[in-house]
Amino acid sequence: MTTAPGRPLSVGQEALWFLYRMAPESPAYNVQAALRVRGALDESRLRHALYALAERHDVLCSTFTEGPGGPERVPGPPALLPLEVMDVPESTDDGHLTELVAEFGRLPFDLTAKGTSRALLVRRSPTDAVLAVCTHHIVSDATSQWLLLQDLLDLYADQPPPPLRSTFDDYVAEEQRVLSSPRRAELAAFWADFCAGAPAGELPTDRPRAAAEAGVLHGATCELRLPDELVPRLRETARRTKVTGFALLLGVFQSLVHRYGGRRDFLIGTPTTTRSGPGMRQVVGYLVNTLVVPAHFTPETTFAQATGAAQRQVMTAMRNVAFPYALLAGEDPYSTRNPPVRMAFTMVAPTRLEPLLQRVTEAAATGTTTRYAGLDVAFVDVPMLEGQFDISVEMRQSETSLTAVFRYATDLFDESTVRRLLDHYVQLLTAAVDGPEDPVTGPALVRAGELDSLLALGADDDW
Repeated sequence: MTTAPGRPLSVGQEALWFLYRMAPESPAYNVQAALRVRGALDESRLRHALYALAERHDVLCSTFTEGPGGPERVPGPPALLPLEVMDVPESTDDGHLTELVAEFGRLPFDLTAKGTSRALLVRRSPTDAVLAVCTHHIVSDATSQWLLLQDLLDLYADQPPPPLRSTFDDYVAEEQRVLSSPRRAELAAFWADFCAGAPAGELPTDRPRAAAEAGVLHGATCELRLPDELVPRLRETARRTKVTGFALLLGVFQSLVHRYGGRRDFLIGTPTTTRSGPGMRQVVGYLVNTLVVPAHFTPETTFAQATGAAQRQVMTAMRNVAFPYALLAGEDPYSTRNPPVRMAFTMVAPTRLEPLLQRVTEAAATGTTTRYAGLDVAFVDVPMLEGQFDISVEMRQSETSLTAVFRYATDLFDESTVRRLLDHYVQLLTAAVDGPEDPVTGPALVRAGELDSLLALGADDDW
C-alpha cells in the first residue's frame, strides 16, 4: 500500500503537536460533542454515514509524525474513524449515561498510530441512545465538532451536505503565504506594541503554580445559568452603552480579574474562529486563533468604560487575527511555563450557518428536544478542553438564556473557589446593569453573612 504524502501543519497545530508529545496521556485537548437521540437509529446506516464522513473530512483519519522538515499530518483510511457501540440497561439513569460519554471523551489519543477521532453510540434501548464524536484538538475545534455531528446526521438521512469548496490544507497554505510575506513583520510589530507592559492576567490560586506546569494538565468544569431575568437587562445595557453583548460580558469579567488580582494592566485571551470567507465555513479542522486582549484599569474605571475598552481592544485585535497566537511567545513558542495568557474568555452564539447547534441550543434552554434528520435530538452537556488555562470561560447563549461555563485547572483551584468566582461574576454583571457609570471597584464581593464569618475567624477572647 502506498503511504499518502505528509501534509504540513498550521502553526497552531505545531503547538498542539508539541504539547501532545510533552504529555500524550493528557485529555486536556480532547474535543467532544454529543446528542441524545430518540428514535430508531440503525447501526449499519450509521457506520456507513461515518465512513462517508471520514471521506469528506480527511483530517479525521489522520496520524501525525516527524518528517524531514518538521511535523506532518498523514491522511489515512476512513477506518481510522472507529465507532464504539455500548449497550447499557434501560434502568441506567441520565447522569450515568452522561458520565459514560464523558469517560469516552477523556481517553487519550495515540496521534502517531491510532488516529485523531472516534465515535460512540451508547444505547439504552432501540429508540434511546447518545451519539458522540470525539477528536483531538489538533484536527478540530468546537465549531467543527457540531459540523461533524450535523454532517453525520445528514449523511445518515441520505441528505449529503454540499461538496466542500475548500479544505484544511487550503487554510494551512494561506497561513504559510501570509507568514512568508512582509505582512508577518507588520503583524509581529503590532502585537508587540499592543501587549507591551501588560503581563498575563492571574487569579490567586489555592495551590502553587509549579504543579500545573509539570506537563499533564488536569481540569474540571463549573457552570451556572444566569438568572433569566438578568439576560434581557444585559442586552438592554449593551444596547444603551453601544457595545456588543460579548464586549459587555468580557469587560465585566476583566473587572472581576482586576478585583481579585489587584493588577491594573493584564492580558486575557479570547479564542476566535479563523473561518474567513464562505469557502471555509463547512471545513473541519483546527480553525481557531487566540487573540490576546489587554485590559487597563484605574481606581476610577467604570463598568461602561471597562466594557467600551473591551470592545475597542477586541475590534483592534480582530484586524490582526492572522498572526498565530503560538508565535507570540517568541523564541520559545510552545512553552507552557510562560504563556502569553493564563485565562481565556469566549462566547458561543449559534447562527443560521450552524442549524443543528442552533436548534439543540434553543431546545436545551427549555429542556426539550428538536427534530433533525428524522430523529428527535437533544443537547448533551459533556466536559471537554479542561485544564488548558488557569480559567477558561465559555458563555453559552441562546435566544432566552445565558450560561457561564468555567473550566479550570484543578492543580491550581478548588471547586469551591471557582464556584465563588462564578457567583461574584454574576454579582458584577448585576452591578454593571444597575449602574453602568459606577466604578468597578464599588460593589462588595463579600456578602454580609460571609463577612460576619470572616470576621469571626479573627475573633479571639484572649487578645
